[in-house]
Amino acid sequence: MTFARRRRTVLALPKSPKRKRFGSRLLAWWPVRVFVEVWLRLAAFGATVFGPRWAYFWARVVAWLAWVFLRRLRFTALRNVDLCFPERPQAERTRIARASLRHFCYLFADYMLAPRCFAGGRGVNFMDGCTREDPYIQWVGQGQAAFILAAHFGNWEVGTYNVNRFGFAPLMVIAKPVAPPALGRLMTRARKIYGNEVHEHRGGARAYARALRENRVVGVLVDQNGGDFAPVEAFFGIPCTWQADFARLAVRGGGRIGHAAMVRDGERAFFRYLPTRTLAYEATTPPMKIVADYRDSLESFIRQYPEQYLWAHRRFKARKPGWPDAYADLGTRWGVAERDALVAGRTGGA
Repeated sequence: MTFARRRRTVLALPKSPKRKRFGSRLLAWWPVRVFVEVWLRLAAFGATVFGPRWAYFWARVVAWLAWVFLRRLRFTALRNVDLCFPERPQAERTRIARASLRHFCYLFADYMLAPRCFAGGRGVNFMDGCTREDPYIQWVGQGQAAFILAAHFGNWEVGTYNVNRFGFAPLMVIAKPVAPPALGRLMTRARKIYGNEVHEHRGGARAYARALRENRVVGVLVDQNGGDFAPVEAFFGIPCTWQADFARLAVRGGGRIGHAAMVRDGERAFFRYLPTRTLAYEATTPPMKIVADYRDSLESFIRQYPEQYLWAHRRFKARKPGWPDAYADLGTRWGVAERDALVAGRTGGA
């Protein structure tokens, strides 16, 4: 056997599977799965039995506990807000980070409330949506392939209900599996109540390509932290990586993209539609131009409602060679000087 043949033989060997973490193995153990399933069902019933106000009360309790006891989550939210709004007073930045965690807990209450509040067409009582004559709804109803981009902002799920209620082909929502599986089933049930066709995937572009071949409208969350090797675009002026796989497929599928948002009206289960920006791109459009346009829309939404963005996610954790760590010395507050030093270290500036 020649060296070249030996080389081909080695390359043909299957990759050894990645070893699962202890936490993942524990959640996969059937007694734990049964316990989590029962506990989650009881918690969902207990938290929603008296309606939205009762559910939101418990969401606020959970948010308070998380803010006090989950120090890493709290410090991450504070660091992200410090980086994106350094010009605001520190007390205001703290308020935004804390309110963001509360709104995130509201989102989980919304998942549990979906059967009570949105099944059977009842959702119109819990939102101020758009009409069938709205340009956005007309755009969706054209029956052509398109992407609707959203983020962990407000309540994107209710935004899909706002579209699906008009009777077009249901939005195809592509989501990653959630652990534990019982929680994933709860979220999937809510998404189906909102009228979506839900597809779970673990990465890659195959699900997107299939949707475009079928001339479907796809709803997808696009956020920062696309991984250390993903393309770079700034977010609030800070270089970071983005999830950009969809952009190359979008231009092949006709280049139709919408930037959507649905915000919570106050501290209650009621939602307001924000006017959606719809764009058309040529096949030669650079993918990062599509990402930059979406970034501009997202920043605009966030500046209006900063409390409704999920700041507890490590949006700037990806690190290209030589990039400084955005979460170094977590637990201390950063100001303009520290932010400028981070940007300079990621751009090669002085």
